[in-house]
Formats: sequence, structure tokens, C-alpha cells
Amino acid sequence: MRVVLHVGLPKTGTTYLQSLLASQRDALRAGGVLHPFVRPGAMFRSAVELRGSHAKFGLPEGDVAGTWAAVCERAREHDGPVLLGHEVLAGATPAQVAATLAPFAGVEVDVVVTARDLGRQATAHWQEEVKLGDTRTFAAFEAEELRADTGRDAGPDAGGRRPHFWHAQDWGWALERWSSAVPASRVHLVVCPEPGAEPAELWRRFAAAARIDPDLVDADAVPPANPSLGRSEVALLRAVNAELAGRLDRDTYLRLVKKEYAEGVLAAAGAADRPRTPYRLHDLLAATTDRWSAELAATDHPVHGDPVGLRPVVGGPDDPDPDAPVPPGADPAAVARDLLDRAGRGPRRRGLLRRRVRG
Repeated sequence: MRVVLHVGLPKTGTTYLQSLLASQRDALRAGGVLHPFVRPGAMFRSAVELRGSHAKFGLPEGDVAGTWAAVCERAREHDGPVLLGHEVLAGATPAQVAATLAPFAGVEVDVVVTARDLGRQATAHWQEEVKLGDTRTFAAFEAEELRADTGRDAGPDAGGRRPHFWHAQDWGWALERWSSAVPASRVHLVVCPEPGAEPAELWRRFAAAARIDPDLVDADAVPPANPSLGRSEVALLRAVNAELAGRLDRDTYLRLVKKEYAEGVLAAAGAADRPRTPYRLHDLLAATTDRWSAELAATDHPVHGDPVGLRPVVGGPDDPDPDAPVPPGADPAAVARDLLDRAGRGPRRRGLLRRRVRG
């Protein structure tokens, strides 16, 4: 057998790839490639178990315990390539990397890191944090995370700080950590295609890293996932989050607010005015990318796609700031009351929520 472990990074087309693998499981198996099924969400629960992050995702510890062992057991029954992974693994520490790979001692393992330019990642990461309950403006996110990094090695004991954005999006560091247990020549970097490219191009690059035939699956079988919100919709969600602060348990928030309201109601309202990373951040993000790219050039990591595609994509000098006012007529307090009511009563009043997106 041979194991291919996709570890993210977050917001790099991972949901598209995961959905494609799951929907094309039978086609892959017919071609000799296994994407094992244990139970719905097993890959996600495995990653949460390995990272010890069940509380963050509103899951009881018992709900994730043993999932990775079950997935690995199923994988070891297969003679050919096995595709595993989830973006939650992107931030794994060296100890967690070792624990993840321990069941595959003596097995050939390829690790795949997918990366996207820091310009698109900055607004995508901020928006995802808002979907998870954050109330910060982009300006606050910029000050507290984008401009607050003191580097990989400067820990808190030395007065250093590595904000979550940089821990999650430092693809050079991810390559380094996963190379602590796998030779660098088998830790692959997949560069996400440029804006506007067809999703199938990401699949083709991933398949090249996994060393499997890309034509085993229909790369157009699933649509792009995680629809982006517009600037006004992000502002409204931030205001709703402020109204809901401390009033919903984690599991209910993720189900009701993130999935149903943000990714359902607000996403359907349209995202023509998507936030773009401000031009003022170009030099910071470009310098960081140059540093990581120089590190990459000195390693044996295989690269799929042109590293030039990792240059930061940012807005122009005259483009609107990511922060916008709440849409006129919208009532965040009323939306919050409706969500709280639904959390307690159960009936879903999506139509009412839709009317309150813009008043």
C-alpha cells in the first residue's frame, strides 16, 4: 500500500477536494485507489482527534476518540494507493505529526500541502473566523494578526507571538513540520490556481502530487464550496455575532449560525462585492512570500504548479476597504432573536431570516 495524506492548508480548495474524493469514492476504488469510508465525517473527526481540538468544534471527546485508528485499519486492508486527510492537520505539531503517521510505520507515505497566495488567504481567513463567531473588523484582524507575527521560533517565553493566521497559513512551516517524519522529497507543495481558474486544475495538480490518474474521477462532479460573503454580509454577520456573544453553545452556533445562516442565507444574498485584501498590505505579504519561497528553493520538496502563483493578490489602491457598514435596514438584533428562538424551539424560519438580511 501507499498512503497519500492531504493536510491542507485551510482555505486552499480543501473542501472541494474532500467533497470530490467522497463523491467519487466508487470511481476511485474501480481504479485501484481507496478513499476509505468508516462513517460520515470520519476524516474530519480523525483530524480533530489527532489535534486534540474537539472543544473548538463543539464535539464531545468521545465522539472523536478512536476514529483515526478505525480509518487506518480500513486503509491497511488495501493494497494500492490510499487517500486520507483533512485541513485541520495543517497546524499539527511535530508530536502530532508523529502520532498521525505512527499507524503507517514501514509504509510509503506522501504528504500533500496545498497553498494559496497570502492576499486571497488574508480575507478568506478573516471571513472564516467571522463565520466561526469572531466580531473583529478587518482592521482589527490586520493589527492583531497580520502585523503581529514575531516569527516561527520566537515563543511566548521570549516575548514572541505567532497569531493564528500565520500558524495556519505558513506553508513553508507546514512543509518543515511534516518533513520531521517524512522525507522532504515526499512532502509535496500544490500551488492553488490563479483567480478565475477552473476548479479541475486544482484536482489535476493534487492528482499529480498523489501520483494517481486524474481521469479516474469527474473533476466537475462537485461545485466550488464555501461560498464567499460580500463586504456588507460580513458586516452584518459580525453584528449578529456581537448580539449572540455567549448565548449559544458551540455545536448550536456552528450548525445554526455558521452553516444555515452564514453559508446559507447570507451567501444566497450574493457576494458580488467580495472583500479584497487592501493594497497597503502588499509589501508585507510579498516579503513574507519571498522568504518562504527562498526556503522552498533550498529544499527537495516537489512543487506542483508555478510558485509564482503564490505572489499575493491584493486590491488596488482605490478599491474599497474590506470593512463595510451593516446593510441599510438590516436588524442584527432581530436576526439574533430569531436565531435564539430557533435554537430553543426547533422550527426553522429561514424566510424571516432572509427578509432581515437587508431589511
